[in-house]
Amino acid sequence: MSPTEMVYKNILENMSDGVMTIGLDGRIMTFNSAAEKILNLKREDALNRSFGEVFLMREGNDDFNQMILNAVYESEKIHNAVVSYNTGEKILTLVVTASFLQSYEVGERKNVAVIVVFNDITEVERLRIAEVQLTEELRGKHKELQNAYLELEDTNKNLHTALKKVQVVRIFATVFVILFFLSLGFFVWKRASSPLQWLAREIPTAGRDVAMVKSFVVTPGPVSNSIALKGTLKPIKIVNITSPFNGTVKEKFFEYGQTVRKGDLLLRMDTSETELKLREAKIVYIKADDRLKELTDWESGDEVSKAKRSVTKAKLSLDIQKKILEETEALFKKGIVPATEYENAKQQFTSTKMDYESAELELKSTIAKGQGDNLNIANFELENARQKLKELEMQLKQSDIYAPVSGTIILTELADKEKKGKAIEKGASFSQGEILLSIGDAEGLSVTTNVDEIEVTRIKKGQEVRVTGDAFPEILKGKVFHISSQAGKGEGERKTPSFELSVAIDKLSPEQREKIRLGMSANMEILIYNNPNALLVPIHAVKIEGKDRYVMVTDKSTKELKKVKVETGVTTLDSVEITKGLSSGDGIALY
Repeated sequence: MSPTEMVYKNILENMSDGVMTIGLDGRIMTFNSAAEKILNLKREDALNRSFGEVFLMREGNDDFNQMILNAVYESEKIHNAVVSYNTGEKILTLVVTASFLQSYEVGERKNVAVIVVFNDITEVERLRIAEVQLTEELRGKHKELQNAYLELEDTNKNLHTALKKVQVVRIFATVFVILFFLSLGFFVWKRASSPLQWLAREIPTAGRDVAMVKSFVVTPGPVSNSIALKGTLKPIKIVNITSPFNGTVKEKFFEYGQTVRKGDLLLRMDTSETELKLREAKIVYIKADDRLKELTDWESGDEVSKAKRSVTKAKLSLDIQKKILEETEALFKKGIVPATEYENAKQQFTSTKMDYESAELELKSTIAKGQGDNLNIANFELENARQKLKELEMQLKQSDIYAPVSGTIILTELADKEKKGKAIEKGASFSQGEILLSIGDAEGLSVTTNVDEIEVTRIKKGQEVRVTGDAFPEILKGKVFHISSQAGKGEGERKTPSFELSVAIDKLSPEQREKIRLGMSANMEILIYNNPNALLVPIHAVKIEGKDRYVMVTDKSTKELKKVKVETGVTTLDSVEITKGLSSGDGIALY
């Protein structure tokens, strides 16, 4: 570690503010000592773990988590806020600042990590609230003092009148004191004269004091936790039918929402354009076939024969020029012909020899045209032409479109929200592969919706779902069967990531199929947790000491109260689930 890095590390560790940095991959990179102390979280439990794994699973810290998520989504801003944070032992008030750390490379600014700095102001906030309350109390007391002073002024005015009545009051007071002591003496005498009767009257009073501690008998009961979402009803299985070729609709034999059987005729496409392409493909196929045959018999073909004749002709010319050169050379040596004639004969022979060599090269080149790559290309062109011809012939056979499965005909956008389809009418044009219509299996239904990145971690495949809707009174039961592993584009101002979720309702009764229509909106309640035999106790019966939770249980043998440590589960509005420490039938004390 370099000296600079050691200095930075010491500064970070000696800061009184908690500092945490989160990398672009969502993992916590640094977590100083102050952060450990403030958040009551060990450094080894946070470093190199994802932010969502460490913080998003903790309940009661939504404001703190959202503050950091805002800094991630809005990287150009510095975010400051005062939020509450639940450490598991107490509720803190934190001042949090979150922003992106940035670096400059070759003049370009890049985001490196998110830095979060926080400070515990719980005590400061408590003193501020106490100061506000004290100020309000002083204002009230000052108002009371003013009113008392005014009352005193009114009292002084009546003082003289009151003094006149003092004598009368003294007389009545004396009589009252005498009667009081006489009554008290009679009471004491009565008690002394019958002590057993007095004790008998005191015993029920003591019993009522003990009974003031209310008791509660632990009995099993159902408890559950769920997530509410909205979605749209779709068929449980969808089969898309695509256009076999580029063309227009000639005839239509169905209506949307109609139930069809496998093999029913749905559409008839116009084949005029495809027939034109088929004729052109046949021409290409014939030419490719002729070309391959020509190359197969290439060496016996006209072009090679012509090249061979050229070689033979050049060879004859060369032989003649060779003979002329030999005769001229003999005459030149005898001095019969001049040197110029001999040189001309040599030049003529050389030229004729070059023509012969050129003819031979041309013959080799011509023969090569029917071999190697040229022959392979001809084979490929013929095969391509054959495949194209078969494809067009198959398309023509598919011009009448039949239902591949039984079901209900639905609009394309109901089948796939990303593909906005168009209604089929006579004359409507479609490209090859474009979805014409979809057939949905109406034996069951599916409900599709989007869930945000916080709630998706609580949902698992196979969880039970209750589906209801404003348009149908029945409660449908289904299960989660698909959760997208990749986030889609969020919606709204924050554009937080969302994940597609699908629920399957396998079977519908005939009565339900009559009332429920595809495309209806639906409300989903996903059962995250369900325990029909949970041990529930009132919330105020559970006390907290540090990290431990306990209840006061009545001992069945001694009937005395004892402290029992418990572990808790799901919390409702007025009860808490006890997962360990109590049994059915135990009696607990309520304070």
